[in-house]
Amino acid sequence: RAPGADDDATLGRTGVHDHLHRNAKVWSLYLDLEESLGSVETVRAAYERVLELRAATPQMILNLARYLQEHDYFEEAFRAYERGVSIFKFPHSLHLWRAYITDFVKRYGNQKMERAREIFEQVTMAVPPAQAAEFYVAYARLEEKFGLARHTMAILDRACSTLPEDQRLDAYKLYVAKASQLYGATRARPIYEKGIKELPDAGAMEFCQEFAELETKLGEVDRARAIYGHGAQFADPKRYEDYWAKWHDFEIAHGNEETFRDMLRIKRSVKMAYGNLNYNASEMLNADGGAQLIEKDEEASEAAQKALAESKIAGFAPSTRAPPPAAPLKRKADDGGAAETEMAALER
Repeated sequence: RAPGADDDATLGRTGVHDHLHRNAKVWSLYLDLEESLGSVETVRAAYERVLELRAATPQMILNLARYLQEHDYFEEAFRAYERGVSIFKFPHSLHLWRAYITDFVKRYGNQKMERAREIFEQVTMAVPPAQAAEFYVAYARLEEKFGLARHTMAILDRACSTLPEDQRLDAYKLYVAKASQLYGATRARPIYEKGIKELPDAGAMEFCQEFAELETKLGEVDRARAIYGHGAQFADPKRYEDYWAKWHDFEIAHGNEETFRDMLRIKRSVKMAYGNLNYNASEMLNADGGAQLIEKDEEASEAAQKALAESKIAGFAPSTRAPPPAAPLKRKADDGGAAETEMAALER
């Protein structure tokens, strides 16, 4: 045998041993065998060993917690979850957090609220914003069921500020629904106002429409009209026909000739502003490939807002100007749809 052959063979065996000793598949087979044939003590010892070697996977942590709960070792199961979420970070710990929260709330309910709050605070600090929605919703549901209503509102408010833009509209809708359910419809007003300021244009337009419908139900016609006027700057008449149809129906039901004319004037102004935006975009693309398109877009948006300045009422305050009498538009028992006919003539 060549000199050093024994050393090479020893090193080879050591390398194979180390590789197998930390192999996740081998450990999974061994743990399954222990769960099937071993005792609780041997299973716990095997999982402890794999954790010490840092060969564990998130699925092993889930299996350990499930096994311990099946044998009524609930606190040890929760400690296993805690070790797992401390070892693994997002996105690998996502299923661990889900199982941990679900099992803890199912086990203790309202008996250990402070500890449950600590768990939720930990996960909301650790989770990326794009994956945080489900945990905020679960946290708010826990407080609504077992805790305090003001805590529920605070959690949903945090969610609206933390979640990415494409998820904020749904979060604000849930916030509004819970506020109306717990405190009444008027409590939703500041939430609507905040959402309109923070949401992207499409979301702000939809929120304006819902806010105006709420004010109409509450009998605040002037406030509803001001909100429709504010949201008009986000609603291109060619793209969002439903918004203008809602405002049209609102003026038919609650307005008069002057307010209907104002709605048409605003619609023409917005249509012209967005028409200029589209023309400028096409012109810039033809000229230099759109290098200054963003700047033109901002200028056109500002123009749309200026065109609506006369119709906007700061803070959605009720209008101080009472609509003039609308004698020509009043319905009589014998004239049927005369008012709607005259307003249709104004549109033409």
